[in-house]
Amino acid sequence: MRVLASDAFRAAPQLSAFLGFIVERAVEGRSAELKGYTIAVEAFGRSADFDPQADPIVRVEAGRLRRALAQYYAGEGAADPLRITMPVGAYVPAFDLVGPPDTEAAGLDQPAQEEPVGAPQPEASDSPDPVPETPHERRAARRWPLVAALGLCVALPLAAWYFGLLSPRPERAASTAAPAVAPAPSHEATARTRPLEVTVVAIAIPDLPSDPQLAEPARRFARILADAMSRFDDLVTVRAPSPGQAPLPGADYIFEISTQTIDGTLEGFARLRSARDGRIVWSGSSTRTLSSGDGDLPDVARRLATRLAEPFGIIHADIRQNATSGPMRCIYQAIDVRRSLKPEDHLAARKCVQELVDQDATFYPGWVQLSFLTLAEYTSGLNPQPGSPLERALSAALTAVRLSPSSARAQQAMMEVLFARGASEEAIRTGREALIRNPYDSDIMASLGARFIQLNRPAEGMPLLERAIELSAGRPPAYDFFALLGAHLLGARQISRGHAEFLAADSNPYAMLGRALQAAQLGKEADKAEAIAALRRSSRLFETEPQVWLMRRGFGPEVTERILSDLAIVQP
Repeated sequence: MRVLASDAFRAAPQLSAFLGFIVERAVEGRSAELKGYTIAVEAFGRSADFDPQADPIVRVEAGRLRRALAQYYAGEGAADPLRITMPVGAYVPAFDLVGPPDTEAAGLDQPAQEEPVGAPQPEASDSPDPVPETPHERRAARRWPLVAALGLCVALPLAAWYFGLLSPRPERAASTAAPAVAPAPSHEATARTRPLEVTVVAIAIPDLPSDPQLAEPARRFARILADAMSRFDDLVTVRAPSPGQAPLPGADYIFEISTQTIDGTLEGFARLRSARDGRIVWSGSSTRTLSSGDGDLPDVARRLATRLAEPFGIIHADIRQNATSGPMRCIYQAIDVRRSLKPEDHLAARKCVQELVDQDATFYPGWVQLSFLTLAEYTSGLNPQPGSPLERALSAALTAVRLSPSSARAQQAMMEVLFARGASEEAIRTGREALIRNPYDSDIMASLGARFIQLNRPAEGMPLLERAIELSAGRPPAYDFFALLGAHLLGARQISRGHAEFLAADSNPYAMLGRALQAAQLGKEADKAEAIAALRRSSRLFETEPQVWLMRRGFGPEVTERILSDLAIVQP
């Protein structure tokens, strides 16, 4: 049960259900049943008419499970003698022994790199090259009884957990887990080689009430919040200690939940505080009637997860105001470039992010932001370097996807690169895939919505942009600009006017273009001329070739022509 008691799995009930289900079936000898449809229906509770081709939930969660297992064995499970993996291309778990070799296995240089014993293998007689495989199969035959026994030790508790037969007390689980971690290297010894990490948020219920009517809503809220926040895995790592247990060391922020009853109503309190200095970063409360099945609780938890973890959210704002020396300083510095689009901000952020990936080439959030920053060399003309920025941006996005195939943000980066390269339909498909992987990410909503607007498909883009704007209080000007443009294309003047108000005092190029369009719509020629003049001063390309300026930013021919016509700008 150690793997399920770890931070990564306590914070993700669906991943725990996935792992429990596949291990239980594999140990029972029913690996052949581990198909996408069976997992979706029996592990995830999908209906019997589930279509694996239309709904990629199993593929997406399989990627998340592989990453979660890798993270567990790189950290809390480093000393575990048995490792569970799920090889790419199937949903059948494999079991590997990684402890010290016994006398029979002495002389093996890399036992952890052998083919997993539990994975399907061809018979020795079918192998085209039997000479190197025969020693491996002899070792596998000797190790199988031990692997099977260890597999049962892990799998039976997993299966029992999955079917609700076990409910160990958190205190007991915590005490039994400690000895296994003890032999691991000290923090000081490994700090220099430890991979870069994103912000760690611990979700805690310090004092779980004994009354089930109070305890269950708090547990449910914490589970849903943790699941939604974990989708922003390029920005946060979520840890969820058991209720009543103190947050584990190493957290950057602690999100605390408490409940009480007043006159027959349930009052919930929550706060986010900095683990470093104890500052209260955010706090809130709500009152509702007593009901553990409260229907709007999931929506409230997911909205809060977005406000906390999204790229322009509460955690970002706090890190920006209270800068640290960790890698997230560079990541948020890169994200902030989208607010200003200033060359000096772009140059500093690109240098900082490049140093991150030079330090740790496996830190995929760095590659994501490097892709965005490199793309800005082409789309916005910011600090161009030798060579094709589109090729370099594609290379960075592909690296991010390879490092984290299940990441929604990596897919967003790929969408942006494909769109800039002219593969608009493929970009839209990739953007939709990103939104499936994280349906709570307002930035992905806004990016996909903006691409629809640029393709003159405002009816598809506006709902996404309006939802993103609703969720993101700290959004960049581009969100409101594209919503204004979409309303402008639809002839919805009142809606475009509302978004124009958020662009009134901003020096971002999109804000200036939005003010010009709004002034043209209202017949305010002086205001339009002032906004266009400011845009020309900020960009030599807009002054000399406004059509190229627009098309480099991804505006399609129809929308480009419409903007230039409405602004009465004649191509020089």
